[in-house]
Formats: sequence, structure tokens, C-alpha cells
Amino acid sequence: MKTNKLLLLSLIPVLVSCNAPTSSDESKTITDMQGREVTYKTSDTSRIVCLGAGALRFYSYIGDVSKLVAVEEIDKAPFGIGTAIRPYYHANKDYFATLPTCGKGGPAAQKPDTEAIAAVAPKMIISFYSDAGVNNDLSSTLGVPVIALKQGGQGIYDDVTMSSLELLGKVLNKESRFNALKDYIDTSKTELAKLTVKENETYYAGCIGNWGSTDFYGSMRNFPVFNQARVKNGVDEIINADAQVKIDPEKIVEMNPDKIFLDGAGTSGFIAGYKADPTVYNSLDAFKNNEIYMLMPYNAYYTNLEIQMISTYYVASIAHPESFEGFDIVSKANEILNKFVGKACYNELLNYSTAFGGYSKVNLKELIGE
Repeated sequence: MKTNKLLLLSLIPVLVSCNAPTSSDESKTITDMQGREVTYKTSDTSRIVCLGAGALRFYSYIGDVSKLVAVEEIDKAPFGIGTAIRPYYHANKDYFATLPTCGKGGPAAQKPDTEAIAAVAPKMIISFYSDAGVNNDLSSTLGVPVIALKQGGQGIYDDVTMSSLELLGKVLNKESRFNALKDYIDTSKTELAKLTVKENETYYAGCIGNWGSTDFYGSMRNFPVFNQARVKNGVDEIINADAQVKIDPEKIVEMNPDKIFLDGAGTSGFIAGYKADPTVYNSLDAFKNNEIYMLMPYNAYYTNLEIQMISTYYVASIAHPESFEGFDIVSKANEILNKFVGKACYNELLNYSTAFGGYSKVNLKELIGE
């Protein structure tokens, strides 16, 4: 009997330690990108959903996708009609397809689907909803921490973007992953900063999509790709607001850019416009001199940040050939894709219809089907 009592007493500490909360599951409080104080537990990162344009992309760069318990419907299938390029989706699509949905997502869904989110029982939400009230309501309704992120206007080279990624690394205990990505981006910034704008050449980027596809006249003032590639953006001189806008054809004729870049997201619109009436296009020196180039889509459910970087190097290599001797866009694209999404998938992305053959000088007759 004495032996049995001793055995029972010896088991008590083991039972207590099994049932007690682990010391590592501590409560932490952070200030998110909307200035909201959010308290969470370490264990909350075991069940995550991402909501809103850009949220899952940011999470895919930093976090462990196996901790996701659902994705928005837009991330369970190819965007739109299966044409848009989103490297974070492509790299993880097989896994995303196995997950339930936490709402529709996409441009048409401007409010979270609390019922769908509750059904998958997340412990933490990463949100790109810009309304702090929406995030507060979501947190109080579901009883889970909601961490709001933001993207800066200059995309991957913006301090706001980097602060969001840093916050994500801290919350997810992925600081080393963030630091590795930050070092890579900082090295890129330093390299590109050595370039000097050539004021005697004007560049134009058309077909840049936003809230849907556009055409040749969809462009952007303060275009991050042109800013970091150190080229003169003709749109900067005719538009005041830093936004994606429709440019008047007469303004483009007046601008008469030396080199033109077509964003794959809106190139179908360009093709239709050219076939309908090529007059404006053919009056431009860039068309006369065969200085038309293709870029992969800048936006698809917000900015493709790794594609922004790839496009920047491509434009820079054309504008500053003396600094990019021996440059290979395929190798550089695969390097960047591998750093961001863990997959050197450039050639696979070429299979998407909005790739239009990838980064290259445009053969106009082939593009328009003549």
C-alpha cells in the first residue's frame, strides 16, 4: 500500500504539468498599422485567416501557410477568369485549394463575412481592411485578435510596407524570415540608388490595372517601378494625384514617350483598342521605333510586390544598359520569386494569359494577331 501511495504522489506533478498552460503561451500586446493596441497569445498564431486585398500575400511572404485554417474564395481559384498572375497564389494554390473559405474576398467584397469566418474558428485574423471600425467590430464579434496591416504607396520599397512585414514577423515569431527578406530588399534599394535618371528620355507605362482591367490609357503617376528604376515618367508632368488614372489620348500624343511599357493586366484592352483604331498609337515615336516592352501585372488583388521588383530591374536594364551588362531577366525573376514565395516559378507564370510572353520587347504584329 505504501508503495502505491508513493507511486500516486510521484504522478501528481506530471499530471499538473500536463494540464497547466505552457509558459511559452504568453500574452503579448502590439500596436498594429492602424494604431490599434492588440493583445494576443502565442498560441493564437496556430489558427489564422487573412482578410482583404494584400493580407494573404503579406502572410505568404513571412508566415507558415500550414497555420491557415481558411482562405478567401478568391484565393481558392484563379483570379477573375483564371488569367491574373499572383505569385503567392501560384506558389501555394494546391494547398489553398484544400482549405475551406472564410468569405468571398475580391473587389466586390468590401466587408468581412463574419459567419463564414466564425465557421472555421480562427484564433487570429490578419486584416487589410482599411477601416479600423471594421477591424474592431470583427474582433469583438468573434472574440479573436485582429491585426491590421498596410501597404505603402511605393510598394515593396516603401517604409510602411516594410513596417507591416516587420510587425507580421514579430507576431508570428518569424523575425529571422523578415530580416532575411529585409536584407534582400535593402540590397536591392542600394543597388538601384546608384542609377541616375536620364532626363532626356520619357517613359510611359500603360494598361496598369486597378479594380479591374484597363487599357493603354490606364497609367499611374509616381509609378514605383519607374521611380526605383530611375527613369522619367511622362505621366508625372500631366497628373497631380498619386493614383492610377485614365490618361487623355491627346496628352499621350503631346508627351510622345521614347519608350512604352504595357502591363499584362490590361494588354487585352490595348489590343482591342489598337485593332479598333491604331491612329493614336502609330503616331507615337515609341511605336515607330519599336520601343514597346511588356511587363507582368503590377496589380492583382493589390500589388504583386515581387513582380514590382522584377519589373523594376527589367526597366532599369533597358534604361541603363551600361549598368546591367550580361543581365538575364529570367534568372533575376526566378531569384526574386524564390526569395518572396519560395518558388522559382517564372516559366510557370508564363502560362497565364496575362503574361503575354513575359518580359520582352513587344512584336506588335504578333501581339495584335496580324
